[in-house]
This record gives sequence, C-alpha cells and structure tokens, in this order.
Amino acid sequence: MDYIYSEDPVKTAADHLVHAIKDNLAAGKKVLWFLSGGSGIRVVLAAARQLQRTDLTNLSVTLTDERYGPVGHEDENWQQLLDGGFTLPGANVYRTLIDADRVATSDAFGAWIMQQMMSADYKIGLFGIGSDGHTAGIKPHSAAVNTTAWADCYTGEDFERITITPFTISQIDEVVLQATGSDKSDTLRRLLHETVDASEQPAQTLKTVSVCTLYTDNKEL
Repeated sequence: MDYIYSEDPVKTAADHLVHAIKDNLAAGKKVLWFLSGGSGIRVVLAAARQLQRTDLTNLSVTLTDERYGPVGHEDENWQQLLDGGFTLPGANVYRTLIDADRVATSDAFGAWIMQQMMSADYKIGLFGIGSDGHTAGIKPHSAAVNTTAWADCYTGEDFERITITPFTISQIDEVVLQATGSDKSDTLRRLLHETVDASEQPAQTLKTVSVCTLYTDNKEL
C-alpha cells in the first residue's frame, strides 16, 4: 500500500480516480468502478464532475455498500450522492436498493457484481476507513468478514447493511483509499505497519489488492 500525504486528499483521490478511469476507457477497456458512501461522497462528486465530457459507455458503477431501507431513505448513500448532484451520463449505474427485502436486495446486488466482475477488464474501487477499522460496510467481527459471496447483508449496531465482501475486494485491480481527520491516525498506522486479523480490522483486506494508494491529511504514519 502506497501512502501519500495531501493537504486536500479529497481532490488528490478524485484526480487519481479520474486519470485511471479515463486512461483505461481510452484504451478500449470495460471499467467497473466501486463508489464509497459516507465520507467518500465528496470524492465521488469531485471525480464525477471531471468525467462529464468523457465517453462513459464502457463504464459500470455501483457502491461498495449501502444502508438498507426503502429507496430514497434519509441515510441511503445513493440518495446522498444524488442530492449532491451526482450524474454519470452514459454509464451503466446500479443502485443497490430495489425496494425488496434485505436478503433479496443483497442477492440481486451480488448477482450484478458477479456479472460485472466477469465482464470488466479493469476494476477500481474508492474506499474509506472508519476509526474502528471498517471499510465498505464490513464492520469488525461482522458476518461480512468471512463470507465467500460477492455481497452480504447483516444487522449492524447502527444500520442494516448491504456490502461487498473481502472476497470481492480481492478481485479488484486497484484501490484508492481516502481518509481524513486525526481520529483516523492510529487506525491508519495499524493498517500500514501491522498485520491485523481482518475480523478485527476489516480494512486489512485492502492490502490483498496489488495496487492500493492511501491519500490522507495525516502527516506522520
């Protein structure tokens, strides 16, 4: 994992994503992009604005994870993206919530991911990390840590969650990890310098990806 300090990690992470996506699309490749919700929304919106004049016919897009509920509920990551002006004209976008029960929604999400992973030439993901060490919707000691499915669902202490899994992460070609705030420094230090069991720090699974870049405003890690 490469560590890059930036005074504006939102901009630098967005720029990295845009260059990678544009370069692979220009090479005629089919690209799959996993978006991050939560603190990653600002990165997604910044990158999407830069992609507006790009031919996105060969780009497929979905979230790494979603908070389960009715389509458009106030905590839905996708709705927050839309409220921020998110649009990628011409791209094949998949909204995780489909107004079905949680298991059916997770199964449909996993089926879409499997299909796209099989057809994409290049898979890139934007991820965040929580101070508890979680990434995507994979919370420490949750059911999602050990499954071999493409997607999983469970009831967390905060939300009912639908998320990609460590198995899915391992099939991605490149990861861009963005983290801001001093509250993340100890967590990032463990991620960079220790080998911690994924059940304790799920973000360790990001290190299974051969190309992984961390952008952060934490100077000393």
